[in-house]
Amino acid sequence: MLPPYTKPHLSFTDQVDLLIDRGLDVTDRDRAIHHLQRIGYGRLAPYWEPFQQSASDPLKPSRAIRLEKFRIGAEFRHAVDLYLFDKQLRLLFLDALERIEVALRVDLAHTLGKRDPWAHLSPIFLDQRRANDSFHSTTRHQSWLDKAEQSIRRSKESWVTQFFATYSSPLPIWMAVETWDFGTLSWLLYMAHPNDRFAISERYGVLPDTLVSWIRCLAFIRNICAHHARLWNTPVINQPLVPKQQEAPTLVHIGAAVMRRTRVYGAAAVAGYLVKEISQGTSWNDRMKSHWLAFPSMPLANHAQGGFVNDWNREEIWR
Repeated sequence: MLPPYTKPHLSFTDQVDLLIDRGLDVTDRDRAIHHLQRIGYGRLAPYWEPFQQSASDPLKPSRAIRLEKFRIGAEFRHAVDLYLFDKQLRLLFLDALERIEVALRVDLAHTLGKRDPWAHLSPIFLDQRRANDSFHSTTRHQSWLDKAEQSIRRSKESWVTQFFATYSSPLPIWMAVETWDFGTLSWLLYMAHPNDRFAISERYGVLPDTLVSWIRCLAFIRNICAHHARLWNTPVINQPLVPKQQEAPTLVHIGAAVMRRTRVYGAAAVAGYLVKEISQGTSWNDRMKSHWLAFPSMPLANHAQGGFVNDWNREEIWR
């Protein structure tokens, strides 16, 4: 049986004392207390994780566990520097994700809408194998549809209210897409009719499965950004597929190192590629490159922990 949680509530001063006792160097106590008051212990904690000691798990020696004690050279101010770096990184990603999400809405609405104004409502107009896959005691499409319709019901847009006050029909796809979040859009792309997936992916110069995996990856990143969570070195669950040379030659290099795909680098490269396809004159790639080149200097964290490894800035996608 697991033990109950027994740690007591701590004042901000006590929180600083606890960190110092664990070996974290605090050069300015008052400033540290201010940061804990404004940012919070729990939100800063992921940013000092790289500074903590580790040891083998007694129950599973091949796995490392993080200890409460800090490594030599760990400083509170460096955790704040990482937090501020990460905040700007999320804002950069949100800029790209907005453009990609808006373009995807248009792609889905225009392509599926030609098949039927309500193509999203029936597997008949989709990839029936994927739509009818078993998913949480129902089908993938039904599960998706429940979420999609919930988004429509929750919408506060006046045009949604006006539509249902005027018509007995459901929202056609070119209207419904405007109520869905990035995750909902990504699953519709996955379930779209094979010909429609091909038509959409062709606009970006890649194969359907490649685009689907990229959009799923970016939907994961979008959720992190929306919740203001740690991004710079977080493990990426939905990893982007490595494209074939004839698809996107500037992104083949993400297959050269696992860290590039399991951390944020792969998502950044994918976002940079898609933004360029949407807007040729974009400066987003330059801004992302500049941000990582300005990674804060500290002894226990570096840009390689975010997957930015092996002369990453020399790759063509960043030039």
